[in-house]
Amino acid sequence: MKKTLTLSERKRLAILNAAQDEFNEKGYAGVSMDAIAKRAEVSKRTVYNHFPSKEALFQAIVKQLCDSFSEAANVVYQPGLTLEQQLMEIATKELELLQSDKFRNLNRIILGEFIRSPELAAQTLEQFDHQENSFTVWIKAAIEDGRIQQVDPDYAGHQFMGLIKATAFWPQLLMNQAFPSSEQQKQIAEDTVIMFLARYQSRS
Repeated sequence: MKKTLTLSERKRLAILNAAQDEFNEKGYAGVSMDAIAKRAEVSKRTVYNHFPSKEALFQAIVKQLCDSFSEAANVVYQPGLTLEQQLMEIATKELELLQSDKFRNLNRIILGEFIRSPELAAQTLEQFDHQENSFTVWIKAAIEDGRIQQVDPDYAGHQFMGLIKATAFWPQLLMNQAFPSSEQQKQIAEDTVIMFLARYQSRS
């Protein structure tokens, strides 16, 4: 049964949605709390009652998005399946996430803040690191199962994701390239899995 939101919860959600639209359209620096209040159809005081500052509001949006991304990309190690099957699923989920407009818009905002406010950008990226924790846990489980070599799970995980992002994230973010087609995504996933296992799969 779907939970019925209170008036306060509905207003908070309206503020988050309005702020997300404002940040997407104007970037972090170009957004004011007045504009967010107007778009959310609430008073400025109501906005501040929920979020003490624009930075706190932005971080709340990041957390909300990261939570939804993490839920969608959550992976659990399955001893009964081959590593290839599991890694293909992980790579496919990652590509679906990278294709999300919300994910790409958020990253464009973060990129724009690196020079102006490196601390804010660093805090935001830290939440994305938490998002990839489930894959780190997957690697640890595969190591304990003797199917992946003894390696630093974080390092190996970043390598895996980096192989995907090299063609399905950075070119789109920095050069506005089109996202890979379905056929290209399948090739990216397959190549990533092959390279990852060639380096890290146990030989015994």
